[in-house]
Order: sequence, then structure tokens, then C-alpha cells
Amino acid sequence: MHEVRVESLDKLESLGGEVWVSANSADGNEVNIVFPKHVWDEILSKASDSDEPTEAETEEWNSLFHRLEAFAREHSFETILEDVPCGDSGLTYGLVLRSNDLYAVTTGYFFAPSIGSGTVEKLRAALAKDTFVEQAYAIGAVAEGDALLSGDDDLKVVSVRGRKSTASRFEMAPELWRTLSERLGWTSMETIIPEDTHNDDKG
Repeated sequence: MHEVRVESLDKLESLGGEVWVSANSADGNEVNIVFPKHVWDEILSKASDSDEPTEAETEEWNSLFHRLEAFAREHSFETILEDVPCGDSGLTYGLVLRSNDLYAVTTGYFFAPSIGSGTVEKLRAALAKDTFVEQAYAIGAVAEGDALLSGDDDLKVVSVRGRKSTASRFEMAPELWRTLSERLGWTSMETIIPEDTHNDDKG
């Protein structure tokens, strides 16, 4: 096997269904590597499978918390609470919000860098006994596949990585979708449901 150690990347471009990577090798030569698009997509997919969120994912996730809170304050929500215990689960909602709309519900937002199925189950059990919080969102910079398949009508999971959610934008709490779309620039989102894990919500 011939090994080429890349010292720097000059250019990356997509041309005619292929991805071209231009780089400089350690011996001073210029190297062009051409990937078929499906191979490049597979590389990116495997690279993003790490359980640890990237710095960019963490920044966007953290920004979501602050922008969601700011949205609620700017629109004079009836209820804006921070650090509310999720029953006896040992978990805490970062935010609990209720707008002034006639048919508004009280929504708890749980934030964690990584959302696993165990966390979702704890939140579900706590929510079932809660007489204050009516619906909840578990929001992570990343979310495990099992977590994304375990949402229900009252508990939804949102992942910054891949811009995925177990609620479509039409089902999502209005303040959450407006924050994602208007303040974080989400123009589309992949909606994950147990019956069809490949349903895309475009728009």
C-alpha cells in the first residue's frame, strides 16, 4: 500500500458528481484525490457517527438555548422558568415555557450535549406523572439513533447534528420552530418517526 501523508489542504470542490480534494503531501508534491460522490457521502456519514459533538454542533446547541429563551422574553410568554426539576428523575428542564396563546401548553425543554435512549425514558416517566409540564423536548447537540426512535406525542427529541427531530415543523412547538428557522437558519429538518426513519420534512 502506498501511503501519502497530507500536510495541508488547498481546495475541495464538487465537479460532475465527484468530489476533488487538492492537497500538499509531506514530500512537497501536489496531490489530487477524486472521490465518487457516494463514497464521499459515506466518508462524511461515518465521520459524523462519533458520540461526541463537534465544537460547531455544541455552539449551535448552546445558542439554541439562549435564543429560545430570548424569543420567549421578547414575546412576553406567560411562563418562563429555568432549571425546573423533571419530577424525581434527577434531570432538570433548562427551560419551561408557556406562551399567552389561547390553547398554549406548558412545554419543558431538556438540554444535554448528547441525548441517549436512557435519558428519554427517564424524561418520559417523569412527564407521565407531571401535572405542570404538559409536553417536553429533549434537545441535544447529538442524539443516539435509539433516542431518535423513542419519541412520542408528548416527548420529542431534537438533534442539532443532522438537523433531526421526532416532530415535524408543523407539529413542533411554535416557539421552537421559529427559533430554529428564524434565528438559527434551519430551512429544512429530517423528521424521524418509528415507522419511517427516512421521512424528510422540507420547508
